[in-house]
Amino acid sequence: MSSAIGWHKGTMVPEETLNRILFATRYTRKLDRHGYIRFQDWRLYGEQGLAHQPVTVWVYEGTLKLEYQAVTLSKYRVELHDDRRHLKQVSNPRVAETVFRSPQLTLFDLGPDEWLLYWKAPSYALRSPRPPGSKVTQLALFEIPAQQKAAGAEAAAPFIRLVSFSQPTDEE
Repeated sequence: MSSAIGWHKGTMVPEETLNRILFATRYTRKLDRHGYIRFQDWRLYGEQGLAHQPVTVWVYEGTLKLEYQAVTLSKYRVELHDDRRHLKQVSNPRVAETVFRSPQLTLFDLGPDEWLLYWKAPSYALRSPRPPGSKVTQLALFEIPAQQKAAGAEAAAPFIRLVSFSQPTDEE
C-alpha cells in the first residue's frame, strides 16, 4: 500500500487542532416531539420519526446540514454573521427521504413547499435575578388543623373522610 501512495505525502496535524477546527462547526441537538431542533434562535426540521433523538448539526460553507447516524436528514442554505458562528439568515430547505420516516400516517400529504420547515424563533428571555432579601412563602392550599392531619383523627372535617376497608379472609 505504501508503494502505491508513497509519493504523496500529507501534512500531519495534531489531534487537538483537528478537534478545534471540526468541532467549531459541528453541534449536537435533540429533536423535539415534532422533529424540529432549536439552533441559535431558529427552528429547523429534521425528521418527525426521530422525535427526541440526538442529531448532528454541521455548519460549513453557507450550508447547514442535519444528520442522524451519518444519514442526512435535511439541508439549509445559511448566511452567517461576521463572526462566522451565528446564523443571520436561513433559506432553501431540502428534506431528504430517509428510512427514519414516522410510521404514523399523516392526515394530509403536504409537499416541502406547503409547510414550514424553518422559522426564526423568539429569543430566549433572560431570567431576572431575585433580590437577595426576598423570601417567598408557599401558602397551604387547605387550612387543616393539626389534629385532623393525623391518620386516625377522631373528628375529621367534612372534606376529609377516613374509610376502613376489610379484606376477605380465607375462612369466608
